[in-house]
Amino acid sequence: MCIRDSAYIGDLAVRAAKAVGYENAGTVEFLLADGEVYFMEMNTRVQVEHTITEEITGIDVVREQIRIASGLELSVKQDDIVHRGYALQFRINAEDPKNNFLPSFGKITRYYAPGGPGVRTDTAISVS
Repeated sequence: MCIRDSAYIGDLAVRAAKAVGYENAGTVEFLLADGEVYFMEMNTRVQVEHTITEEITGIDVVREQIRIASGLELSVKQDDIVHRGYALQFRINAEDPKNNFLPSFGKITRYYAPGGPGVRTDTAISVS
């Protein structure tokens, strides 16, 4: 996606949130197909993908949400938010493809966390 399209879609997302008076963490999703932009949905909560936003903006989304819940203003203005670089997110979910992809479980015998410059690892492993 070119910078012009990205800026246009970003503006649409901000306008959608303002139109309904929404001031908190959330996502507005669009589909871009054949040069046309289609609104898909607005999620009025912190999505698991919020870490992507945090990595490319340097903004702690959860901290900002807590500020709002506490009656404080955001610590940044929309016009001050700058995207820097790119980020990828990967998730591994234990699911059973032979059972309608229901959650599955097993024993974790080894776990090696990735690391290195620029690598962020958020993990959760439950011990039964």
